[in-house]
Amino acid sequence: MNFAQPNKSLEEARATPLGYRADIDGLRAVAVLPVLLYHAFPAAVPGGFYGVDIFFVISGYLITGIIHKQMLSKTFSIADFYARRIRRIFPALITVVLVTFLIAWFVLPPRELKSLGTNIAGGAVFIQNFVLLGQVGYFDLAAEKKPLLHLWSLAIEEQYYIVWPLLLMLIGSWRRRSLAITVALAAASFVACLIVQPRAPEYAFYLPVTRAWELLVGSGLALWVNGRSAEAGPRPLIDVPLVRELIALAAMLAIVVAFWRYGRLTPHPGVHTLLPVLGAAALIATSGTLVHRYVLASAPAVFVGLISYPLYLWHYPLMAYARIQFIDAVPVWVMLAIIVASMVLAWATYRFIERPIRFGRRLVPLKVGGLVGGMVALGIIGVVADRTNGLPARIPAELRGFMLTGDETSIHWRRGKCLLLPDQSAADFAAECAGDGRHPLILVWGDSYAASLYPGLAHFGAERGFEVAEFTASACPPLLDYEQTDRPHCRGANDFVAERLASLKPELVIMYSTWSYSYSAEDLRKGLERTVARLRNIGVPRIVLLGPPATWLGDGLVSNLLDYYFQTHSLLPARTKFRSNDNWTRALDEFLEAQAQRVGIQYISARRIMCNDDGCLARIGADGSDLTAYDSGHLTYPGSMFVAKQVLDALPGFDN
Repeated sequence: MNFAQPNKSLEEARATPLGYRADIDGLRAVAVLPVLLYHAFPAAVPGGFYGVDIFFVISGYLITGIIHKQMLSKTFSIADFYARRIRRIFPALITVVLVTFLIAWFVLPPRELKSLGTNIAGGAVFIQNFVLLGQVGYFDLAAEKKPLLHLWSLAIEEQYYIVWPLLLMLIGSWRRRSLAITVALAAASFVACLIVQPRAPEYAFYLPVTRAWELLVGSGLALWVNGRSAEAGPRPLIDVPLVRELIALAAMLAIVVAFWRYGRLTPHPGVHTLLPVLGAAALIATSGTLVHRYVLASAPAVFVGLISYPLYLWHYPLMAYARIQFIDAVPVWVMLAIIVASMVLAWATYRFIERPIRFGRRLVPLKVGGLVGGMVALGIIGVVADRTNGLPARIPAELRGFMLTGDETSIHWRRGKCLLLPDQSAADFAAECAGDGRHPLILVWGDSYAASLYPGLAHFGAERGFEVAEFTASACPPLLDYEQTDRPHCRGANDFVAERLASLKPELVIMYSTWSYSYSAEDLRKGLERTVARLRNIGVPRIVLLGPPATWLGDGLVSNLLDYYFQTHSLLPARTKFRSNDNWTRALDEFLEAQAQRVGIQYISARRIMCNDDGCLARIGADGSDLTAYDSGHLTYPGSMFVAKQVLDALPGFDN
C-alpha cells in the first residue's frame, strides 16, 4: 500500500467541479476510523458512530456543489448525475454484498439467512433503513450480528441523492433564494428530529426526514461557496488567517468531544449531533490551516479517506460474522486482524474494482447497464432467500427438519393479543387472554418465555379439565414496579395483570420469565417480595415461580446444531454440553429457588427438568426429532409440551 498522496486524473478532476481538496478526503478518514473502532471496541470510542454524521455533511456538500455548479453553467443532466452515482456506489457495494451472501451460504442457518436476504433486497433498492426499522435498533445487541446493518446510512444518502437534485432543479429559478430555502428545509428537518427522537428514537435514527438536516448542512455550505465564487471569484470564506486557525481547531476539538464524551445512551440524532455536524461543516468551510495541512491533508489521512467507502462497507460484515462464530466476546486480536483485513480489502476494492469502473469515458453505458443488472440480480437473490425462508435446500438433508425459524412456535403464542409487543400497552390485551370463564384456572404471567410455555399448558388443560389464561409481554418479567427504558409499557402491563387477578380469581398463578434482565440480585429479590405480597393480598391461593429453562450460547440451538454438524459431521446429541449456558442458568436457578423459599411460594426448576450432569436436552421426541428451543431458550411447541407436562405433574390437582 502506498501512502503517498495520489495524483488526480483528468476524469476525477472533472468529477469534482468544486476542485479537489485533499483535506476533505482526510475528513473522510476522521469519519470512518472512529466508526470502525466503535464497532470493534465500543468502550474505546463510545461516540464513534458520529462518524456517519460527518459523512452525511461531506456528501451533502460535494453532491450539491457538483449539481449546483453544473446548473449554473447549464451543463447539468439528471441522467448523467444518476449514471455517475451508479458508477460510484454500485461496484464496491455489489462486491461486498455478494461476498457477505456467499459466506452466509455456508455459516448461517435458514432463519438468519432469511433475515439477511431481506437486508440484501432492502440494500439493493436502498431502503435498508426502512427494513431495519421493522427489525432491530442500531444500538440493540442483536444488531451486532446483522452483517448488513450498516447499509442503513447508505440508504439514507441514496434517498437524498434521488430527491435533492429534483428539488434543486425545482428551486433553480429562485437561484438567489436557493440557500435560504435549503436552510429552511434543514431547520424543518432538525425540528422534526427533535420532536420524534424522544418519542420514537428508532424512527428518528432511521427516517430520512429526521436525518436530512445533516446532509442539508453540507448542501447549504456548498450553495454558499458557489454563490460567493460566482459573485467575487474563488476566495476563502473566512479572510482572517488567525480566525480560520481558531475555527479549524475548535471544529476538530468538537468532533473529538463527540467521539469520546458521548455514547449510545446520548439521545441521537438530536442536539448533541450538532457538535460533529457543525464541526465537519466548519472544517470544510475553512482551509489552509495547520489542522488542514498537517492532519487532514496528511498522506495517511488522505489514503484512508480515498478508501473510506469500501472500508466502511467491508468492516461490518466481517465483524458481524466474527461475533456469530465466537460464543463469548470476540478476542481483541481477532478484531484487530479484522480491521487490518478490512483495510486491505478496501484498498483492493478501490484499486481494482472501484477506480476502473468509476473513471474513464470508455464503455460508460455498458458499465452502467452491467452495474444495474448486477444490483437487480442481488435484489433477486435477497428476495429468494427471504421467500424460501433461508434457502433450506443448501442445508444437509438430515438437518433440514431442525432448521426452525421460530414461526412454527410463535404462532401459538397469540402475539399482539396475549403476548404484548414492545409498542403495545395493557389496553391491547385481548378478551380471550382471560380464558373462557371455566375453573380451575391457571394464569401464566411473564415475558415471551411464559408465552412459549402457554401452548403446552393449553394442550394439557384440554386433557385434564382446567382453563389457561395468558398475560405476557415482550421482555417484561412478572415483577410489579419493574421498569426498563426500551419497554415503557412494562410497568403498566404488570399493574393491569394484578388488577385482573382480583376479578379472575385463578386457582394458580405461574410466574415465568427468562429472569435475565438488567436488574441486580437485590432488585430481583425485592421485586419478587413485593409481587408475592400483592398477589396474596388479592387472594391468589397458589403461586408458582418457574425458573429459567436450559439456555444456549451463541445464536441459539438451531445455529449450534448446524455448527456442530460442520465441525463433527454428526448430529448434535440429544443431551449435550455443546455451547450450553448451564453454568449461568444453574446459578440463577439456585438464587431464584432460595428467594421462592424465603417468600413462601412453590418453586419449580425448569433447568432440572431439562438438564443434569451429562448436559441439557437439545432434542426430544421420537428418535430425538424435535428441538427443545429454536433460539437461546424459547421453547418450541414440542418443548413447551415437554416442560408443561413436568410442571403440571409437580402440581397436586393438575397432575392427571
